[in-house]
Amino acid sequence: MQRGEYNLSYNHENLIVGCGNILYKDDGLGPEVINYMKEHNIEFPGDTHLIDGATSAPHYIFTLPEDKWKNIIIIDIAELQSKPGHIEVLEVDEVKESDRYMDVHGMSVTYPLHDLADNINIKLIVCQPEDVPLEMEMGLSETLENKIPEIVELTKKTLDE
Repeated sequence: MQRGEYNLSYNHENLIVGCGNILYKDDGLGPEVINYMKEHNIEFPGDTHLIDGATSAPHYIFTLPEDKWKNIIIIDIAELQSKPGHIEVLEVDEVKESDRYMDVHGMSVTYPLHDLADNINIKLIVCQPEDVPLEMEMGLSETLENKIPEIVELTKKTLDE
């Protein structure tokens, strides 16, 4: 599947969802990682589906759960109070209500995940951004661009666990 082609079926055991807005540099990390995985034909075990969740799509995806879901891995940026490019794997309960990311429509992207966490293994792979400008500017910073292969490997390892 190429960029711009969409498979709207989310009835898979494993979902890997890249969240963010590609119009604001490092905020587009999640979708860029998904695009990298697709372009490089990265294979994952089992019934795994890659989703470019963009900005508000995750809210809608996660409010329409499928019985088949076992694992959800979300790739995004987060303010980790660390140096740009620092990566962490978080549990959903590590994202506090006050820290939840609000999308451009004012909806919490992580809120539906808390409802799903009792039945589905959910992990967030997050990276400290270097540059999220106030004005539109496409393209990741070199720091985050160079982190994509590491994020891919961490995603594979996280799914294997």
